Amino acid sequence: MSEQPQRQRVEVVVSARTVLRVLALGTAFVSLAYLLYAVRDVLILVLLSAFLAFALNPAVVLLERRVPMRRGPATITVFLIVLFIVGAFVTAIVTPLYDETERFVNDLPALVDDIRDSPLLRDLDRKYDIFDSLEEQVDQLPARLPDAGSLLLGVAGAVFTAVINALTVLFLTFFLLLELPTITRSLLDLLRPRAADRAERVQTEINVTLARYVVGVIAIASIAGIVTFVTLTLLGVPFALVLALVVAVFDLVPLIGATIGLVIVVLVAFTQGVTPGVAMLVVGIAYQQIENNVIQPIVQKRSVSVSPFVVLVSVLLGASLLGVVGALLAIPAAGSIQIALREVLEERREIVKASRHELEIGSDGEANADVEPAPT
Repeated sequence: MSEQPQRQRVEVVVSARTVLRVLALGTAFVSLAYLLYAVRDVLILVLLSAFLAFALNPAVVLLERRVPMRRGPATITVFLIVLFIVGAFVTAIVTPLYDETERFVNDLPALVDDIRDSPLLRDLDRKYDIFDSLEEQVDQLPARLPDAGSLLLGVAGAVFTAVINALTVLFLTFFLLLELPTITRSLLDLLRPRAADRAERVQTEINVTLARYVVGVIAIASIAGIVTFVTLTLLGVPFALVLALVVAVFDLVPLIGATIGLVIVVLVAFTQGVTPGVAMLVVGIAYQQIENNVIQPIVQKRSVSVSPFVVLVSVLLGASLLGVVGALLAIPAAGSIQIALREVLEERREIVKASRHELEIGSDGEANADVEPAPT
């Protein structure tokens, strides 16, 4: 009988230093993840500010070159133009709403009297004591004021927080836009000359892509708002300007924004009758088909050049991670990543091509060396 070979035992020795390194790396990773989670709100504001700064940077560079202007005055000029546009937009929404609310409050006593004098409510009041129940609820209202006050304080706090966040984003965008060339040069100085040139080229292309994307999205939203305003005006639906601006704002959100805006407008149109509601629904659906199949593909192709599949996946991921802000930033982020990957892959192709060329030259040289010279 043949002897079976003995199995060799392999003993793995892990040193205490290796264990400590693994524990230190794990602790550092968990600490970093917790820190990022703790400051996630601030990171969202910084990310939004960086997006706005990169999107506005081409306009600042254009003023620097064409006027010409220094970086500071050019940044202030672009920033003031943006503030003027945002202020005009907010004024266009708030002013009609305030006027209509004031008119409603002034007409409220007359409306109450008309309701009391209506024959239908008189009959209902005789059967169900509607007004007595209302008076009872009014008598109990002071006891419910603490809860209502807490709700109002919560709403006021949310509005105050939103205003503070908006101001924070504006200031962060301004200072980042002002210091962007300095930050870029400081980062490029840390790289080798060839890598620095490549990074600068990628950064320039990303800036142009973001600017084109912002202009394209604003153009699409403006078209949606104009179509809505014209349709509502022709149908005689009130608040046409406010509703058109609401549609334009919701249209900025990819995939679902236009549908939400259309639902709001159609519901308001139905309050004026069945005909305005149906007409607004038909016009809205027809426009959404044109926007989804004609306008958006043209804009996305000329701005970010991202396929519809990548757009859908990026929007879903961005919305799941950062909500509405993630959905807004998903497409430009996908376009920026695509630019960086294309640059890296292009460099890799050049390296592989050079290696193949060297191998071909080497194989040709060896083949020529093996061939004996012909006799003279």
